[in-house]
Amino acid sequence: MSCFLGILGLFSVSTLLAGTEPPDLPAIAKQTRPAVYLLVLQDEDGNTIGAGTGFSISSEGLLVTNQHVIAGAHSVVAKAENGGLFPVTRIVAIDKINDLALLEIKAKDLPFLSLAPDGSAEAGTRIAVVGSPLGLEGTLTEGIVSARRRLPKERRDVLQISAPISKGSSGSPVLDAQGRVIGVASFLLQDGQSLNFASPSEKLRLLLKKFGPSTSSQATPPTSPVQNKPATSPTSYVVKNGDTLSRISRDLAKRGINTSPEEIRILNHLPTNSVLRPGQILKTPTSHP
Repeated sequence: MSCFLGILGLFSVSTLLAGTEPPDLPAIAKQTRPAVYLLVLQDEDGNTIGAGTGFSISSEGLLVTNQHVIAGAHSVVAKAENGGLFPVTRIVAIDKINDLALLEIKAKDLPFLSLAPDGSAEAGTRIAVVGSPLGLEGTLTEGIVSARRRLPKERRDVLQISAPISKGSSGSPVLDAQGRVIGVASFLLQDGQSLNFASPSEKLRLLLKKFGPSTSSQATPPTSPVQNKPATSPTSYVVKNGDTLSRISRDLAKRGINTSPEEIRILNHLPTNSVLRPGQILKTPTSHP
């Protein structure tokens, strides 16, 4: 009898685990990456001072990120997977307690992510995270929801997750096996291993109910360092690995913008021996031939 009960117990466990199939990661990456953006943070002089991640939650240009990602930035540019640049025109809403922010860009018909049902992120739920750790756009990692926790001092609820979060990952969507958002990557504990935390999608849903697509046009932006003006010229250029001013000049020529390396250098107030950094945003002439 004990042997039979042991076999029955193993059968029950295997049946339970059958409902926790791992996500189809290639499919999730293909489905969600177009809706995830690298956020480039700039100071008053247009210099890059940091980076983070955001994602589209509506087709009309509403982005989600962390409040701490944009804190202190004078302007923000959202860079899409296809290379498109979208200056953030305003902050629609901020939830400091849950470290959430809604941003607006001028765009339509964008790919966007949907929210998972409230409470669906239980301990053991398999997840994927798409973000830009250290500026490496479109990085996909996987893990599980380790626990749901209450942080009394911060007065907030969080998801503890095992998927890695690095500098630049903040604001990344935490996705379930269907590619739906169950949380927004927020912070990690450096003194432990795989101790990463996200704001649950329930908190984001509450923010969207107040300031979402149906009401965002009437929402009053809260006080923030980010200004309600374009962050860069419409023809800004994001520096890639190995770029030189000569290579940038050639790339711009392919887009129909004729400019010399010297013109780019002068326009951006670069010293003659300047070293270009990946992710750096350069102003370019707006005139076409």
